[in-house]
Amino acid sequence: MVILLFLLIFLILRGIFRIMDKLLTTKELAGLLRLNEKKVYQLVKEGNIPHVRIAGKWLFPERHVTRWIDENVQRERDILIVGSNDVLMERLVLLYSQENFPGSVAFYSSMGSSRGVHALSLKKGQVCCTHLLDMETGEYNLPFLDRVLSGQRYVVVNLWRRKQGLIVKKGNPMGLRGLEDVIEKGAKFINRNEGSGTRVLLEYFLREKDLNEKDIAGFNEEVDSHMDVALKVFFGEADVGLGIEYVTYPLGLDFLPLKEEMFDLVIPGELWSTSVIKGFMDYIDPVRINNLSKNLPGYNLKDTGKIRFEN
Repeated sequence: MVILLFLLIFLILRGIFRIMDKLLTTKELAGLLRLNEKKVYQLVKEGNIPHVRIAGKWLFPERHVTRWIDENVQRERDILIVGSNDVLMERLVLLYSQENFPGSVAFYSSMGSSRGVHALSLKKGQVCCTHLLDMETGEYNLPFLDRVLSGQRYVVVNLWRRKQGLIVKKGNPMGLRGLEDVIEKGAKFINRNEGSGTRVLLEYFLREKDLNEKDIAGFNEEVDSHMDVALKVFFGEADVGLGIEYVTYPLGLDFLPLKEEMFDLVIPGELWSTSVIKGFMDYIDPVRINNLSKNLPGYNLKDTGKIRFEN
């Protein structure tokens, strides 16, 4: 019995020591990564590196650190796109991934324009799609980027222009002509998520026309994409919503145009000349984009690929 007890203790201790052997100190990790210890602590603070705190001391599992390094090496060849939702961008990302797999893959997280720009400022993405209309100047993207990315280097390239307007049922049975009619006739509205460029555009229209959001039926009901808006109208869950023209065609809905907007791509300056970004920018080409769909209602490619700003 005593022998078995000692054997059990031995196995437990051996397991503990094996684990301890695989834990790196801050100094050891700094040496492995060829960084100073201050930079290691910064990585810990940002939550970017696998770590554990034991008795007030930071330790780093070597196996997890190795995997973290491998993942970051792989990520350098892939592209994470953040920002605004767009149907054509989804198709372009799919085409890029199909033609460049397994060497490079593009991932698209449509979280809204303003959140996308903030994510870019925190280095949570490599490029960002945005269409944010400035309330004061009426200019797209550049004023907002100047505020959020102040002090950072970045390039702004036009992807395309899009028509935004009211999405209504076939035949426009309520006879809606604008937001004033939406309020006056009590049409049920479906809204976009807060922080999206389309939500900002709606707020711009309301301010421009001196209308109150509280007077819009359904203002607080939100969806996350243009297609979701169109589907809500198609299934009769809403009478009207604000979105891009393109999504009305597959569902046979009607569209009342209100504004043509700039839909841009923002790229950090330090990534602009990298091979992976250069490879992706080759796809921002009117001829290639037209091949994705012979008919692009609501899209205008006259400025596609042109640099709008470079600081």
